[in-house]
Amino acid sequence: MQEENLETELRKMEVRLKEFIEAENEATESIRKCINKFTELNDFIQSLSKENIQEQLQRALELRLEAIKAFYDALERVSKAEHEKSHLLESYGSIILALEEQFQKLPGK
Repeated sequence: MQEENLETELRKMEVRLKEFIEAENEATESIRKCINKFTELNDFIQSLSKENIQEQLQRALELRLEAIKAFYDALERVSKAEHEKSHLLESYGSIILALEEQFQKLPGK
């Protein structure tokens, strides 16, 4: 790692924290949407009747596709949040290292 000063590392960490929080919020919202889609699909399946079965099956297939897409989106956003989290963890180490390097430069050392 290049020698960075503590101030620079702290600014980086602020940006990374912001990005992590945004990604976590997006992931949370995406998971909620996924739950809602699966709930909608489940409710529809439970309400099926023997009348107009072809139309109902078509709607069930559409809802299933929507639920699968919502699940995929949720996984993708959780993955992005985890990626941002890894950057945040990297910043922890960078800050500690920059802090130690700064202490090593104090007069009398």
